[in-house]
Amino acid sequence: MNKALTVVTLNRPGIADFSRERNRLLKQAQTPWVLFLDSDEKLTSKLKKQIGRAVKDKRFNYACRRRDWFLGRHLKFGETASVRLTRLVQPGTGRFTGRVHETFVSRLPLKTLSAPILHHRNLTFGQFLDRLNFYSELRAGELVGQKARFKPWQLIIYPPAKFILNYFFRLGFLDRLPGLALALAMSLHSFAVRVKVYEKTFANR
Repeated sequence: MNKALTVVTLNRPGIADFSRERNRLLKQAQTPWVLFLDSDEKLTSKLKKQIGRAVKDKRFNYACRRRDWFLGRHLKFGETASVRLTRLVQPGTGRFTGRVHETFVSRLPLKTLSAPILHHRNLTFGQFLDRLNFYSELRAGELVGQKARFKPWQLIIYPPAKFILNYFFRLGFLDRLPGLALALAMSLHSFAVRVKVYEKTFANR
């Protein structure tokens, strides 16, 4: 795409720490810029042009919006509609943190490109739940490693609050059944994380 840019696709199965993997690949880069993509993501021609212009301005790192498909439907509302992912970065200007749902901490300000990445989930709902189980395990392990304590009120409040936020306030209901399924799945993820924190903290003593 651009001689100043290395495109890195994360497709190695069973990654246990996504930030560590991204930081490792950043250190290996031989170009001034790195663009991270997942194996089920694609760039539009408009986004390619925006990236071509963005890499000429080294004052910033860049985030991207993402256009998601789930259960065969393009999701226009809910949690995924508000996602901003830091994907176009300059090695040496910062580092990723967090084992999963990682963020990029940098001395440079962040700009968001207007054109989206296309994200087609070629998964059955069962496969999607398997992935959520994997991610919730990583997140729970991260919280326990940070000495987070299990709090029963979080187990009661956070999962339903997440569903209400995504399905009603973020208008996920307008995406019909896929919107409902995703809102419920994200609520289940929140529930699973907290149960697993309890499990890792108390159940195995």
